[in-house]
Amino acid sequence: MRPVALVTGGSRNIGWSIARRFASSHLVVVGDLVPPPAPLPDGIAWVECDVRDYAACERLVAAAAANGPLTALVHSAAITRPPLPFGDISPAEWAEVIDVNLNGAFHVARAALAALKSARGSAVLISSRAARVGYAALDPSPSGTKPHYCAAKAGVISLTRSLAVELAPCGVRVNCVAPGSIEGDMIPRDRWSAIAARVPLGRLGQPEEVAEACFYLCSPAASYVTGHVLDVNGGTWSN
Repeated sequence: MRPVALVTGGSRNIGWSIARRFASSHLVVVGDLVPPPAPLPDGIAWVECDVRDYAACERLVAAAAANGPLTALVHSAAITRPPLPFGDISPAEWAEVIDVNLNGAFHVARAALAALKSARGSAVLISSRAARVGYAALDPSPSGTKPHYCAAKAGVISLTRSLAVELAPCGVRVNCVAPGSIEGDMIPRDRWSAIAARVPLGRLGQPEEVAEACFYLCSPAASYVTGHVLDVNGGTWSN
């Protein structure tokens, strides 16, 4: 029986690259609100899931675990919003961003807990460079910042480290990947060149490079790595 990998937010960009990378060795179940590009490759299935809904996450995990041991979980579902001055962010927008990016990580990890323990599996939670520097882009906008996104992604790092300590005796490893500026629809295409010029490596990252980091952290090659934050950011450490 093939091991199973569960990827949330896996229908596009980084999540889809992660799903395809794990499909080389796992049966992959993608949990997202929309299906991945059709036709789905062999070994990848889609289950509709809103990570804001804990019951939906429980159904997602059950569907994945029914196919075999859940040895890998990658939570990549996320949303962002345009930068605004802090005083212009409504309570509703704040709650929405926190709900998807931080509460969603809790829902998925909590729902998968028993299955991961049973398989002595590994989990990777996707954070962001924004959690490190307090802003989600290399070229700060004069119109404001994204404190809700940054706060949520910082919470994901703390959640990762807490879970890593608690679950280590169970043989479950929990790590975090913090991407920098990655090509995709979370960054407007007309800003790619300007942002890339400020990256020490001189370019934006590719979704496949984030996927490789996730695959490594869930692999036997990382068997002594837990509670770690792997930055995939081209060497960018400040605004």
